[in-house]
Amino acid sequence: MRRNFLKTIYFDNSKLWNKDNIEKLYEEDDNEDYDQEDTGISISEYISTGDEYIKNIPIFQNTEELELQELITYFVWENGSGKSTLMEHIATTIGFNKEWWTKNTLYNTNKIDNLENNWLTLSWQPSKFLSGYFFRAEGIYNFVNYLQDIEDGFAPYWWENLHKMSHGQQFMRIFESQMDTVWIYILDEIESALSPVNQLKVVEMIKYMVSKWSQFLIASHSPIILSIKENSQILSCDDEKIHEINYDNIPCVDMYRRILKK
Repeated sequence: MRRNFLKTIYFDNSKLWNKDNIEKLYEEDDNEDYDQEDTGISISEYISTGDEYIKNIPIFQNTEELELQELITYFVWENGSGKSTLMEHIATTIGFNKEWWTKNTLYNTNKIDNLENNWLTLSWQPSKFLSGYFFRAEGIYNFVNYLQDIEDGFAPYWWENLHKMSHGQQFMRIFESQMDTVWIYILDEIESALSPVNQLKVVEMIKYMVSKWSQFLIASHSPIILSIKENSQILSCDDEKIHEINYDNIPCVDMYRRILKK
């Protein structure tokens, strides 16, 4: 029996980009003034453009709830269709840092990047994971800088300086460090820095971690990362609605197949 499982995601887009939430951001930080001169955009523009951005993504308008059936849930939507936004907001609803890592990560490099507005509600069965890990592909540079700024004595990843590694090596070292930790993992395009060989290694690590009852939510465009058949479901939004899709029918799989046949 599963000890922890994220079962249902409920959507309420009436709460997206609430004006009071955005104004509160400006009031919360007494040490910095996030005004138009600093950011190039005024608070009224934040309200209008932010509201237009998420509320006009069709899948968020057309979805009231999303049931997760397996320990691995893949999201295979096209660029701009909202999958990374959904990954980020699930992560922040759980309590993770929206840029990278876990609940204990205390840095923030962008005050207004896809703000959390409590528009998702998560239902767990039979109970909630106590923690997890959010991998966000574009956030690793700031994350490594954050690690270096922490006081002496804190040295994760076997005391290695991740900045002295390649982008792909950084991803692999971090992911390898989680192998025996049973958590919920949110992976947003983890393949972006990985060679095919390392993507295959990640696939095998995910299989192993799932065998220990970890849960994965994975946004990906990689046929390799998407190739795990057991304990997985694949979700797409071809018709502006979220629905299950077979591996062979995923657009990126079909495209790679046709290109390799040439």
